Amino acid sequence: MAMRNLSKCLNSNKGPPMDVTFLFKNGADVREIKAHKTILAIASDVFEREFYGSVKEPEDVIHIVDASHEVFQTMINFIYNKRPVWINFDLKFLASLYYLAEKYNIVDLKADIIESIPNHKISKAYVLEIGILAEE
Repeated sequence: MAMRNLSKCLNSNKGPPMDVTFLFKNGADVREIKAHKTILAIASDVFEREFYGSVKEPEDVIHIVDASHEVFQTMINFIYNKRPVWINFDLKFLASLYYLAEKYNIVDLKADIIESIPNHKISKAYVLEIGILAEE
């Protein structure tokens, strides 16, 4: 029951205050995603080391350069128990999301992405693009 309500914490008007901000710069456009360090650390040992480990200084603002705002938001939503409709995402988006799941060691997210792939229709024209994705 409590896990179903976790997504309410993403609403800045409810729940505990968010204590970390991820920034995404695209030219002059700057977008942000706010979250809770503790929730992220529970979901990912990588976040746990980043925020609470002895190696790094914890930061409240983190610049993300290796993912789009949309893909990172999808990962955050997943952590907060907002399950996506996988068929709504194309394979390039899923590959980028899988990269983040691998980077932050979010095992359930990786498994869900892999499980969703057979539900995507792959046309002959799309095969080359998938090959290029596999090389990245």
